[in-house]
Amino acid sequence: MDRAASGLKRKWSRIKPYVIRIGTALLVLWLGFLGLVAYKMRQSPEEFGRFMKHIPFPAYFVLPFETLWTQARAGNVQVGDTAPEFRLKSLDKTTEVALSDFRGKSPVVLVFGSYT
Repeated sequence: MDRAASGLKRKWSRIKPYVIRIGTALLVLWLGFLGLVAYKMRQSPEEFGRFMKHIPFPAYFVLPFETLWTQARAGNVQVGDTAPEFRLKSLDKTTEVALSDFRGKSPVVLVFGSYT
């Protein structure tokens, strides 16, 4: 083995424990952050929005958001099932409207999306 390779090998053997420790610490921090985001995704949209507004933009590149979101928001309603009951505030925020208020009286269409 030549001298340069021998020197690199000795240098690597000295820094290897630090690289492993730093890598392990980063992995633990990443998994903890991943768990926190997954937990927050299961909260109300308002709670999740308040949390996400504090997340720095580069975090979006290191977390599997689509996978987390799909798992966090997966429901169990099947085609043909009766829609689950929910209540929403009216646009003027003076009253609440419930899905059951319309059951058997008139059709209800729910549209989810953005039109901006």
